[in-house]
Amino acid sequence: MNPVDEGAAQARPAAQEIEPILVWHPKAEQYRSALTQRLPGVPIEVRTGAPRAPSPSEAGVLLGWALPPDAFAQLPRLRWMQATGAGVDDLLARADLPAGVTVTRSLGRFGAQTAEYVVGYLLHQLLHVEDYRRNQDRGTWKQLPRPLLADRTIGIVGLGSVGLAIAERLAAFGTTVYGVTRRGRPLPHVRNVYTRDDWRSMLPECDALVLAAPLTDATRRMIDDEALRALPDNAVLVNVGRGALVEPEAMLDALRDGHLSAAVLDVFETEPLPPDSPLWTEPGAWVTPHVAAPSEVDGIADEFAANYQRLLNGESLHNVVDRAQGY
Repeated sequence: MNPVDEGAAQARPAAQEIEPILVWHPKAEQYRSALTQRLPGVPIEVRTGAPRAPSPSEAGVLLGWALPPDAFAQLPRLRWMQATGAGVDDLLARADLPAGVTVTRSLGRFGAQTAEYVVGYLLHQLLHVEDYRRNQDRGTWKQLPRPLLADRTIGIVGLGSVGLAIAERLAAFGTTVYGVTRRGRPLPHVRNVYTRDDWRSMLPECDALVLAAPLTDATRRMIDDEALRALPDNAVLVNVGRGALVEPEAMLDALRDGHLSAAVLDVFETEPLPPDSPLWTEPGAWVTPHVAAPSEVDGIADEFAANYQRLLNGESLHNVVDRAQGY
């Protein structure tokens, strides 16, 4: 399997009059309030779930997330949709997504948020936070090795806006950063950039592997047993991309036999994580409920409002999704 980096195509909508907006989101009222401040006079309809009596909307623009199965059938005039998240694999997988609708994604502060999450958990491992807490509970005075992030080489799969933010923060600690993109072009803060053809060659040097790639046909289950076994003993895996990037049984095997010292997991193939998942009780797994980069209403509203104005001006929209690439 091959990784790809996040990217953005460009679309050029024609200039037009004010276009009604539909916000379809669990936090629709919060978004309406935020957008009313930013786009005064623009008609904004809201829906929070599947209507009891579905009715067509006159909106040509949609800001949404977690749309019900019949959502697009109720939007005969839809020309543009902006998702409130960065990952759009579930949206693109929908058979009912109209071919002529331009899709954009939101970036918010996802890069900064995710970078802090990744650095925090890596430092948590290096500082032996849990070990010292257990020793405190036992009244045990024992000093443990104290490596630095500057002593580590960390690989990042996916160097889009999120992956690059992680690389920047790690480089500030003096960490040696390797990365993987579709084309392998040089990027700031990354010492070596690998392509989809040679990315596995970096794995033996990576003390930790961070997954920040989108989910596409090329990246699904890319972290298989061969990839995990290519990492050094006691490596750490951090997944802030998509759960399906990793072969779950291979990861569990690597945790249970000690090849991986830890797997920090914020994303899963099924969310919420099922109660019977072995990850809940696996000592080497650190499970968080998809919180590395929460959507923030004001930031997303700023992005959407700016894009909406570009639509009215006939300018290229930002963060347009390339359906062929899947991101």
